[in-house]
Amino acid sequence: MTTPVRRFAWPLALAAGALAGAAAAGPRVTETADALARGDCELEVATGRESSSGTPAVRSLEAVVGCGVGGNTQLGLGWARVTAAGLHADGVALLGKTTLVAPDAARTGWAVAYSLFADKPPGGSFKSEELAVSGVATRELLPGWLLHANLGWSHSRSGKQNSTVWFLGVESTDELAVAADVYGDDRSKPWVSAGVGYTLGGGVSASLSYALQLDRPRVRAFTLGAKLAF
Repeated sequence: MTTPVRRFAWPLALAAGALAGAAAAGPRVTETADALARGDCELEVATGRESSSGTPAVRSLEAVVGCGVGGNTQLGLGWARVTAAGLHADGVALLGKTTLVAPDAARTGWAVAYSLFADKPPGGSFKSEELAVSGVATRELLPGWLLHANLGWSHSRSGKQNSTVWFLGVESTDELAVAADVYGDDRSKPWVSAGVGYTLGGGVSASLSYALQLDRPRVRAFTLGAKLAF
């Protein structure tokens, strides 16, 4: 599924960042070039906590469901709630991805990912907030190891600004998977993250990840997630 930057900039972008995190499959943050097959679906849920020195901790609850609709395309719907200092913000998103070239052992995969996000700040109502489009590439580095790269554009309505967003990640494809990512935009210091995921069977998997923003003060985020494929 889709995976934009975890910003959590209080208050309006909080829900956008939380929802973006839920879109990552397992411990990985960077988007992949493969799309769900027609009729295949995934439900992902996650909870997270972000903290930095001198500011209240931010807690998040997220859920994303996506299905393959044919034409090498998957579409999804996401919801997130973030809470800080006794206040909460909500967000919803339409998420999609279309594979242009399917990845395999001898070929780089290419795709386009896109999303439309709306948020509801404390005491407010839902308003369209962010539109994002990214190019996605996936390549096998070694047997059992994949490299993913994303480069895209996002527009913030409230900020009245455009941003370039980028992601670079590597992951293993074992039953016990590990992943590492670096990602960011052209307006802030990048993030680095690492995670581990485990396939439990029956289409169920679980993951744990840790992310750190390379800025002052340091911002740290922990995320616990689960996925059901059906």
